[in-house]
Amino acid sequence: MSFLLILHSWLRWAVIITAIWTIIRAIIGLSGHKAYSSGDNKSSLLFMISMDLQFLIGILLYFIGGWAKNWTDGQIGEVMQNSAQRFFTVEHITMMVIAWIIVHIGRSVVKKAKTDKIKHSKSLVYFLVAFILIMIAIPWPFRTGLGFHPLFRF
Repeated sequence: MSFLLILHSWLRWAVIITAIWTIIRAIIGLSGHKAYSSGDNKSSLLFMISMDLQFLIGILLYFIGGWAKNWTDGQIGEVMQNSAQRFFTVEHITMMVIAWIIVHIGRSVVKKAKTDKIKHSKSLVYFLVAFILIMIAIPWPFRTGLGFHPLFRF
């Protein structure tokens, strides 16, 4: 499990970097009235792939790490009173699943859009909303009540 946790921790940086890259490309495309290029498509594809890998590892950690057990053992009342347990049992996974869904819907909507301007604007909206959710859902070291979670796990 520790290997998966380390991988999950490091892969967050790929998600963040590809998200920022995709959002910047959308802003540049909108502000410069540029065509939606293969580079724009690749950035959103890499963002989605990094989210998919992160999601897969996260789901494995959720079940292997015992967080899912809190639902089946009837301990959810106790979990909801503990901010760290509530964060990982409910809040983290819920926000990340929603972000994952938004990225997939966004990618599909962008591919179906008719004009370059609409593609860039849809990219910006969907991927920015997903990025904000991701940033809120990450257990950053400065968040209180969650225990210490380093920026880089070894």
